[in-house]
Amino acid sequence: MRLKTKFWLESDTGNFLLGPGTLRLLVAVAERGSLKAGAKAIGLSYRSAWDRLKKAEEGLGFPLLERHSGGEGGGGSTLTKDALELVERYRRFAQESEAELEARFTVVFADWRKGASTLQNVKAKKNKR
Repeated sequence: MRLKTKFWLESDTGNFLLGPGTLRLLVAVAERGSLKAGAKAIGLSYRSAWDRLKKAEEGLGFPLLERHSGGEGGGGSTLTKDALELVERYRRFAQESEAELEARFTVVFADWRKGASTLQNVKAKKNKR
């Protein structure tokens, strides 16, 4: 058995701001240089990626991407300074929290199988009577 966690950020009113999927999108955009290429890399349509990005930007109150028009090198996108900081802080929080939760999970469930076996033995003895 293993622990699975998922963290996302919400506004004070409960509106979604950022989660693992949007984080993956931002990282893919940073790596590939455009929203279109980033969306394709993680299996999202451009439209879904655009909608997800706009929703996050509206909730956060700042742009996540700097868009560059086409030209000799073509267009593209880069993460804003605020987006880069948000990605770094979110990643750090998630990694540290997951490590702490995994350690706590290990402590709480360390003897679980032994306890489950004991309970099964008690039930088996009752059924034999």
